[in-house]
Amino acid sequence: MEKRSITISRMIGTYIAVVSALIGFTTLVAIIFFAFFLNRESSFAADNAEKAVEAWIYGCQESGEINTALFPEGADIIVISADGEESFAKVSHSKEKSLRKFAQESSPENGRMLKGQDVYLRLDAADESAFVHYSVSVPYEYLILFIFALTYLLEVLIPTVVLVKKIKSSLRKVLDYTESLKRQDLSVSPINTGIYELDQINVATDGMRKELVATMEDKWKEEQDSKAQMAQIAHDLKTPLTVIRGNADLLMEKDCDDESKESIDAIIRNSEKIALSVLDILKM
Repeated sequence: MEKRSITISRMIGTYIAVVSALIGFTTLVAIIFFAFFLNRESSFAADNAEKAVEAWIYGCQESGEINTALFPEGADIIVISADGEESFAKVSHSKEKSLRKFAQESSPENGRMLKGQDVYLRLDAADESAFVHYSVSVPYEYLILFIFALTYLLEVLIPTVVLVKKIKSSLRKVLDYTESLKRQDLSVSPINTGIYELDQINVATDGMRKELVATMEDKWKEEQDSKAQMAQIAHDLKTPLTVIRGNADLLMEKDCDDESKESIDAIIRNSEKIALSVLDILKM
């Protein structure tokens, strides 16, 4: 069964539809993910650390002392006593430098600093001060964004690679067909490429190939007929030439005057030339 061809416009339309559907599906998944998993009640919410730190600060203010035992996970803290000694520290290596700098530069009047997604707070008690850092970013947000970005990229890249391979494969079939014709291999037949426009080119080219084959066959037949006619003419000339030559030889054997011998000799020479020409025709 012959494979059905598809037009280039339909192929591109299908490509656009597939890519759009994949991107749309991924976008819907992203919306659902951010709507249901990154809401305020979710463990992925960006303000979880902020809420935990605010609750801890409220508890410290109620008790009048800094309770490091209840300090929430996911935040950083450095506690410095009134005499400048560090009494407690729980800080990640990446944020230690910036938190210590904040502890040195902050004051009771300027006890809050926002730097991008990082929040720095100062909490003062009777005999010590706590310097706190937390981030309002979503846990693994860069990983999540990378996954979605990679998904979008693959959704465009994979259909594009499939489309390009399909077109290259079809063009290769057309090229192989034309190369065969270039080598004068007129027995080759066009192959269905699966792309309508390329198949139409193959059909048109095949039509020219068939016309060329028919023209060459007619020419060959005419040449063969011409050779047969020439051979027949040569054969028809061979018998009378033989008779002429034989009679001329007989006349040459008789006593003749010089003028007659010269004429007979001319007849013999020209009959030999005609005989050679006849032989050449018969060899063709």
